[in-house]
Amino acid sequence: MSHRLFYLLAAFTLTFGGSTSIAQHQHPAGGAHRHPEAEKLKNPVPANAQSIAEGKTVYGKQCASCHGETGKGDGKLGEQLNPKPADLTDADWKHGSSDGEIFTLIRDGSKGTGMKGYKAKLTENQIWSVVNYVRTLGPAKSH
Repeated sequence: MSHRLFYLLAAFTLTFGGSTSIAQHQHPAGGAHRHPEAEKLKNPVPANAQSIAEGKTVYGKQCASCHGETGKGDGKLGEQLNPKPADLTDADWKHGSSDGEIFTLIRDGSKGTGMKGYKAKLTENQIWSVVNYVRTLGPAKSH
């Protein structure tokens, strides 16, 4: 590849796909991080028996194959992923532990991981119900 083409491709990447997304997704090395805008979202779905049951059903169909039936991150499809799926039963939530942060992660996914976004497959109420269900799997999280 000629140097001119290389520099053209590099400039295009930085202009149209590199610089803004890189700046938005830089996180402390290996550590947890917060998403202030997502953290502001409030869960409109009450965490009652009905929404938790709906969330469990959706989780079983959409999430358990990677995160495992009990949320330990030990699903069969998750074995192939790098990084491995999150253990939803522990207290370490890399992408934030507020309802809004969890909702946003499920809706939008996480670049560079096997966590795809579900906004095209699930309604917002279904995602909020999954948030309510996930909260039952491990230690209480901040709302």
